[in-house]
Amino acid sequence: MLNTISAKQIQREYKKVFQQVNKENKPVIVITNNKPVGALISMDLLDKLEENLRLELLEKKALQEYKKGKTQTISTADELQDFFVEIRKSAE
Repeated sequence: MLNTISAKQIQREYKKVFQQVNKENKPVIVITNNKPVGALISMDLLDKLEENLRLELLEKKALQEYKKGKTQTISTADELQDFFVEIRKSAE
């Protein structure tokens, strides 16, 4: 279950709240007038989410290229390693 916190509590205890978020590495939902209005996440979790998004975009791009017939055959481990280097460069 997700933790929740009021916006007023964040105003009063922002340092403690951010320490908790970073320590537990779990999202905290911010509530105003009993409605969720946002979320706080740790930097580690943000990095993981961004990495997952990059991987999803690469997967989508690869699938589009596959459907267009723009694929290549990789026969050796060295070719595969070179291919991953190229992908990482294009993702930056």
